[in-house]
Amino acid sequence: MNFALVLDGQLKSALSAVRSLGRAGVSTCVGAERETGMALHSRYTKERFVYPSPYTHQKEFIASIKDEAARLGGKPLVYAFSDATYLSLHMHREVLSEYVTCVFPDLKSVEIAFDKAATYSLAHVSAIPTIATYMPEAVEEVRRLAETLVYPAVIKARRSVTWKDGVGIFGSTTFVHSKEECEKVFQFHKESFGEAPLVQDFILGEEYGVEMLVQKGLVYASVAHHRIRSLSPTGGASVVKEILGECELKTVLEEYSSVLVSRLVWTGPIMVEFKVDSDTREPKLMEINGRFWGSLPLAVASGVDMPYLYYEREYEKKEILKTVSLREDVVTRHFLGDVRHLLRVFFSRDKMRPYLYPKRLTALRNFFTVPNCTVSDVWSWNDLKPVLMEFIDIFNKHILGK
Repeated sequence: MNFALVLDGQLKSALSAVRSLGRAGVSTCVGAERETGMALHSRYTKERFVYPSPYTHQKEFIASIKDEAARLGGKPLVYAFSDATYLSLHMHREVLSEYVTCVFPDLKSVEIAFDKAATYSLAHVSAIPTIATYMPEAVEEVRRLAETLVYPAVIKARRSVTWKDGVGIFGSTTFVHSKEECEKVFQFHKESFGEAPLVQDFILGEEYGVEMLVQKGLVYASVAHHRIRSLSPTGGASVVKEILGECELKTVLEEYSSVLVSRLVWTGPIMVEFKVDSDTREPKLMEINGRFWGSLPLAVASGVDMPYLYYEREYEKKEILKTVSLREDVVTRHFLGDVRHLLRVFFSRDKMRPYLYPKRLTALRNFFTVPNCTVSDVWSWNDLKPVLMEFIDIFNKHILGK
């Protein structure tokens, strides 16, 4: 029996992939850091295992993947849904190549996609607009820069995850409101991550993404979406999002995205994120996610079954004609994520409230008036156990600290 090996089973994107593959008749073995990972408990999951965290025990994580793949046999195709998992696999790709089927572009392309400074450099030479970004290396440089910035400004880690002394550190984004705060946060980031962070202008605007499956720089599946709400008003994972229908903006975003993946000669899943400046209405590149993305349930709901298309192309070696959204009237919602968004709107003490937070009553009304075409990221009448396990997993992680 041939398997797909789905990792990050605690994430809704992994659950979406398991359901997609299972409905298509593909057997899945699902791994997660915790036994309560919701995708482990899907009716479509054939085998399951728990692995050490790639953030804190990377070598043990790789050994666990190798052992599980050897037990399954047939070099299963691996699906990764977090930067830590994807990058750990990539760093140990030669060791794993005997046991699993991993799809990666070349080393330089991965380095560019997962380093925001390199991503912006690629965008500049490709004539793709970006948010104004500064790359000071020393405290003296950032001190001079801080005198000229308009506040609030943004300080952003170059990478979403880095490993220091064998332990993964999450990258972060911080809004600063004065030159003193700018200098202090810059120093903290540099000491924490071992490299200087980026400094950006803050712009208001709505966020969009173009999700693609790519083979050697050529797109064979594509979906564009508009982010309606995020985990926090200041950013994070999207919790309510909609398909972006045919329009001039979609055409521009897809053209920019195609240029980037072509120049990267990318192979595999990738999402390119943009912010449309509310003043100029110009789309500006935010970042690249060189792996399967959190809004994957939206692509599947729109009729573009990316997990199975990926399996057909990369494991069964079928030629896939380019596939785009079959439905445009689709909205998906991660309910518990939307609850967290609402709680933050009501209770968070945040200096960014005047810029990014909706009025409390507006947020409450929006929470209870989602469009009729809304589909749940997690809830499914014929696969209910993951719904329960998500509650248990969040309770264990955030309340009990397990």
